[in-house]
Amino acid sequence: MASALRTAYRVRLAAVLAIGAFALHQLRYLIAFGGSSSAELARQGHAYMSDAMPALAVLALSALLATLLRGRFGAEVARGSLPRRSLIIVVALLVIYSAQESVEGVLVAGHSGGVAAVLGSGGWLAVPLALTLGALAGLLIGALERVELVLSALATRPRARRRAPRVRGRPLVGARLSPLIASLAFGLARRPPPPVPA
Repeated sequence: MASALRTAYRVRLAAVLAIGAFALHQLRYLIAFGGSSSAELARQGHAYMSDAMPALAVLALSALLATLLRGRFGAEVARGSLPRRSLIIVVALLVIYSAQESVEGVLVAGHSGGVAAVLGSGGWLAVPLALTLGALAGLLIGALERVELVLSALATRPRARRRAPRVRGRPLVGARLSPLIASLAFGLARRPPPPVPA
């Protein structure tokens, strides 16, 4: 079970990073080029990014399911502070962005290469965007971990035992069955009654 919980943690982290990297890429072009950002994305060979939307939706769903799984089975919550977690995510987002732009600069004809692929045409905007998105992603992971704690507390909480209902009134002491019909009343007769003569 511990390996499944670690895998769920990694899936959730990968989902947050993938969604953050997508948001960083798209926001960087939207801020740099404004209304003509979609045309610029298509010219520079970024049209494939719109095809990633279904995969990102699946990743978002898997992050929620991983949180539910970890909460249900009482996983340990990571003991990282928000600034440290956010800084790690910021660095990861910048590395993913730089690698993506560098590979696009090599493979796509309309895309600039080298350092210009990463920093040119408003690419420097990736740094403040990564700082903002990293802080938001750190807050999101912290919120999901708090959901885990709540679910874990609910799953491990002892359930209240049901008590027998209280009987109101007094038992009827005087109502007794005669010994002859008592065995018949409770289905304890050994033989059926004799047949009725015609």
